[in-house]
Amino acid sequence: MDGVIYSARVGEIEYIKFCGTVRYSHCSGLEAHIDHLFEKADFEEVVVDLEDAEILDSTALGLLARVAIELKKITDIQPVVFVKKGELSNILKRVCFDQVFNIISDAKIDTLSDYSELTNVAQDEQEVLRRVIDAHKYLAKVDAGNEAMFKDITQALK
Repeated sequence: MDGVIYSARVGEIEYIKFCGTVRYSHCSGLEAHIDHLFEKADFEEVVVDLEDAEILDSTALGLLARVAIELKKITDIQPVVFVKKGELSNILKRVCFDQVFNIISDAKIDTLSDYSELTNVAQDEQEVLRRVIDAHKYLAKVDAGNEAMFKDITQALK
């Protein structure tokens, strides 16, 4: 299933939902949403729903890392991630997201009906390249091991 990213707001909680296979080409709308979200900072918590996600590439993971890092700047509350047990859950642990997210893999999140799809923002090749490199920098900030894991990708993009 091709990837799609949604968002919703319920009270003071910001929800971000990933579905299918989410790659860098799906992430410009998410990046714009994150920019807006932390510019306004009018929420108390962030919940990420990965229960319907199949694969997240390293750029999508990097943008999730950015959410955790930016949230840490304004509150001590860690964002919550709902994910099914399996490969995606294992990937989150491999990139040390358990250090910056409260990962819940044994409970199902209530499905919200008022999600809006985050539409991609037109970007030229240089903007896409910058976004991908920045996302990998956020991954490296989560854990030094991530920097080594994605060093070849980052070097190739530069």
